[in-house]
Amino acid sequence: MNNDDVDREAQWDALLPDRVILLTGAERLPRDLSAFCAEDEKGVCVIRYRVERFDAADGGVCIIRSVQGCGLVPHGEERLPMRECCVTCAIKSDAERMVVGLGGAVRRCGVRSGVTFVVVLPVGLQAFPIARYMEDCFAFADDIGDHGETMPTPRVSSVVSAVDESGLRTCLFDDAPFSVRADGDGAVDVSVDDGRSVGEVQAALLREADRLLVVSVVPGPGESAADCGLTWMGELATQIRGGEAADIARACDADWGAIAGGRYDSGAAQRRLDALALHAECGEVSRVHEPVRLICASDGFESTMVHSVRPVHPGRLSALLGGLGENGSASRVHIRGHFTVPTRPFSVFVWDGGPGGVSIEELDNADGNLPCMTVLQVVAEGHVDIPLRLEWLLLTDEEMRVPATSWFDQTDEFTLWSVSGSR
Repeated sequence: MNNDDVDREAQWDALLPDRVILLTGAERLPRDLSAFCAEDEKGVCVIRYRVERFDAADGGVCIIRSVQGCGLVPHGEERLPMRECCVTCAIKSDAERMVVGLGGAVRRCGVRSGVTFVVVLPVGLQAFPIARYMEDCFAFADDIGDHGETMPTPRVSSVVSAVDESGLRTCLFDDAPFSVRADGDGAVDVSVDDGRSVGEVQAALLREADRLLVVSVVPGPGESAADCGLTWMGELATQIRGGEAADIARACDADWGAIAGGRYDSGAAQRRLDALALHAECGEVSRVHEPVRLICASDGFESTMVHSVRPVHPGRLSALLGGLGENGSASRVHIRGHFTVPTRPFSVFVWDGGPGGVSIEELDNADGNLPCMTVLQVVAEGHVDIPLRLEWLLLTDEEMRVPATSWFDQTDEFTLWSVSGSR
């Protein structure tokens, strides 16, 4: 083997795959400032997507894509037809095609070191399903280059959520309906998500991300500037993520090369997004209630976990849900977890609620594979009595001794809903 062959083999061994970073945000300014920082990095190609209305009367929307970087990509915008699919599906298929196509074009120009693609998603759009789709496509990608050499396949390196340092808390507990204002010159709200609130969307983006980039946005007239620092933000994000911390850095100091060097763990992200995965081991039959207050100098929040092996009383749950809906006391609270009720012994219920909305789903547990305990986490904007009321739901000692068949005569609203399947 001559020296040229050795050098060529060393070159191929040193090849880096193209890497994809998905950038999200519940607010436009932090997302755009983070993307602007990425554009200044060498070897980074930024692919931006935004949503616009093309027919205000008909309510139709379209996807606008622009590309910046790589030294060979035109700087214009391109309108993408939706073809009767959702925004997520339209973007994920186009983004995968763009990464593969642009990566091949760069290599044909002699660049072999791998390109970092930062895919900027519309405000509020979740990156998790897009990351899963791209990873599946990359797993079956053809790794043979134009000249027969073996090339590394692309990979998803990270999902990054950009947040406003002074506005995260307000956004996280905002119960207003979420909508996205057109990124262009239009002034029409364009909905790219379901009927969730702003706080629910922000929480989902925190849970799916493995990194947070913080932007210090200067407050406008009449707005407060409660700067609690990265430590406080990390505590709040950790609680929303079910106890799992995330890497946090300021956007202006972000090392995009280091971010691209990682690999996104979609399995871990799925567990953080799934309220059923929130659990704690309970060795006692008695109730457990351990509030944890995390407070910064100027403002704070409260995170509390209620967990027990005891089921929840369906009648008291019906009363609690009715009270929450009537007085709006849960409008600025995140409640997640799972529980059982004695009236449905072969079911597990998943509670996933945020500011402005409560969702309870019934899961079949006839095989006994799901966790049969009560685990409910409350993250509140301030001090509330909801954790104590959740603890009040647990069966008492006397109720624990009641024969199982006695519960089948329950006629409360929650039991009737779970039996009929509608509410």
